[in-house]
Amino acid sequence: MSLRKSLLIASLILAPSMSQCNETDIALIADNVDWAHPIYATEFDSPGILQDWSLEGGQSISIENGRLLLKSEGINTKPAKGNHLVAWLNVEVPGSFYLEFDFRPKDKQQGLTIVFFNTRGVNGESIFDPELAARDGTFTQYHSGDLNGYHLSYWSGARKASNLRKNRGFTLIANGEDPIANDQTDKFHRIGIYKNDGLIRYYVDGELALEHLDDPSNDGPAWNHSGWIGLRQMDHTHWAEYERLAVYPLKTKSDKTSGQ
Repeated sequence: MSLRKSLLIASLILAPSMSQCNETDIALIADNVDWAHPIYATEFDSPGILQDWSLEGGQSISIENGRLLLKSEGINTKPAKGNHLVAWLNVEVPGSFYLEFDFRPKDKQQGLTIVFFNTRGVNGESIFDPELAARDGTFTQYHSGDLNGYHLSYWSGARKASNLRKNRGFTLIANGEDPIANDQTDKFHRIGIYKNDGLIRYYVDGELALEHLDDPSNDGPAWNHSGWIGLRQMDHTHWAEYERLAVYPLKTKSDKTSGQ
């Protein structure tokens, strides 16, 4: 077992769980991730890394002290208007994956951040297809426009809850905990999002905060297509920092058979 996988299993087992996830489930997740072949991984240690990202809306995207810094004006608190932003990773990600990164907002009691994933045009287009409508950070453009995919509100400040929605349509399919908002320190938190076909799990510091199996009979087809990942901040977040971001594919059946 690799050191990377061993550390993940240890952190998840030692953390208190808020779901039915048990040690066997955790080990299975770690075994399913292809740690040796990341789709994308960065320590945010060079300004050149910014070429991997595309910013829509907001005030700025920069790298400072080995961290990605996403910033808005931080004035408005309503979702309808303001200087909201989305930073897209320019790399296309397969339908099943494991995403992890460190996250710290300016104020853990004020703001809201989201991860978009499995996102692409409603007709299968790249999110960067020039035929799609222009986007400037306005929320409706992402959840009720011409994009399909999921989005997870993983930190919501004073609301202290996480929500998983399916787009197009802004359909709420699951809700869970928000351990970040309950923390009174200024530490970074390790975010993990596990997507395996219709199964979606959200972890904070090794703690399972949300779990959902997308049921096509209730919510329409699960989005298992490849797509793009985006980091969204609502304007009243003002700014937030990100470290050590990586996206890994999941192993195929042949990988498991060969012992990789």
